[in-house]
Amino acid sequence: MALKDSRGGREYDKFLADSTGSTGIRVITGAHEVIETSGTATISSTSTPGAVVLAAVDVTGKQRIGLQFVNSSGVTATFKVFGSLLESPGTYDTAKYTQIGDDIEVTASADTAYKAIATTPLKHVLIHAFVASGTQSLTVYLTAD
Repeated sequence: MALKDSRGGREYDKFLADSTGSTGIRVITGAHEVIETSGTATISSTSTPGAVVLAAVDVTGKQRIGLQFVNSSGVTATFKVFGSLLESPGTYDTAKYTQIGDDIEVTASADTAYKAIATTPLKHVLIHAFVASGTQSLTVYLTAD
């Protein structure tokens, strides 16, 4: 709806009539749910795309995602964030998911890294990782609102 030219006209837009002819003030509300989840995996994959650390999370309608990557191992870990616009993409498949941004390397000495993503209109996100060597424990924390 276009704004009216005059202030008085714009003030009128906040009122509406119901089916009985009474007038009320227009209020727009929406559900606001914060998604908080995490995934921990023991990874032995040493090549891309790696193994699943956090399985697909439905972030439909969320405007922001915060991700914290934790590497408690003794070697560098490389995390990859994948997103999908499909309603129900399921597990990782190159035909269903696309990598979001660059690889995120977390060295053993750094321990953690953080990434923020503007998600509109992203519907699903999942995280894979691989390590330089051995079998290592990795964790990802996700918050979306």
